[in-house]
Amino acid sequence: EALAEAGDLRPYAANLQSNSNVRLVVNRNDFLLAVEDWEWLRSTFDSRQLAVFEQGGHLGNLTHPDIQKAILTALESK
Repeated sequence: EALAEAGDLRPYAANLQSNSNVRLVVNRNDFLLAVEDWEWLRSTFDSRQLAVFEQGGHLGNLTHPDIQKAILTALESK
């Protein structure tokens, strides 16, 4: 439980939303993300901050060119 609380970003939502440098690249089938996590991500971050891919699990698609491009684009768009 303490680990789950330590990794929870919800208490920092206002700061994350207001920081134009925050970018997320996630996979819809990431086994670490529950339905309520997805709802929170979609309601907290706009499309400029959040890139969602259908497949890849938890970091399983980092070698895929589309994912690499999304990560590089996120880093360059600060």
